[in-house]
Amino acid sequence: MARCAKCAALAREVEDFDARIHDAAMVPVPEALADRVLLRHKVREPARFGGFGFGIWALAASLIIAIGVVIHLHRADIGDEERIATSAAVGEGHAAIAAISYVLDHEPQLLKENVSGDPAVMRSALMRLGLKLPAKGTTVRYLGKCPVPSGEGEHLVLQTPFGQVTLILVPEQSLGPRVVVAYRDRTAAVSPLRSGSYIVVADSLRAVKQLEQMLM
Repeated sequence: MARCAKCAALAREVEDFDARIHDAAMVPVPEALADRVLLRHKVREPARFGGFGFGIWALAASLIIAIGVVIHLHRADIGDEERIATSAAVGEGHAAIAAISYVLDHEPQLLKENVSGDPAVMRSALMRLGLKLPAKGTTVRYLGKCPVPSGEGEHLVLQTPFGQVTLILVPEQSLGPRVVVAYRDRTAAVSPLRSGSYIVVADSLRAVKQLEQMLM
């Protein structure tokens, strides 16, 4: 590369282009990527074509394609998020909407009044659903029963490293297929299990999923 001034200039342009893609897409690109591609292909002084090295053009194209693959995979990973429905899509009577409304309208007063339920009932519901509470970094308050469509659930409030999250356990009752809903600045996920359902309400989908991972 040092023996060909035009090749060196083109290589610098490729590196600048690489940096611009990195900044625009927010994708971490391995350091010295261009150098590694050069070494892998063991490029020697290329044959000339139209005043430029044909081999270096092919190499530049392969470099850009490699970066594109990284960007594509990164975006696929980011985009692997669940679709979030609106209240209009699921209806005001949906379990997720009811749970969010209960959390916002009634939970603060229940916490203020220090309401609590029988821990044995909570443990039984968790066992029947096959869920487990986080062992570290989380405090749990069981507030007893709460209404859900066509029945009752067990109302838990968890203080986690990523904020306050509400968990409603509904053993032996199906609330339908999994749905994630955004409503009144909250996100709720209603999920079926083999022996019932559960609802998680938090201030973001990320927090919902973080708690779900801890429960399994």
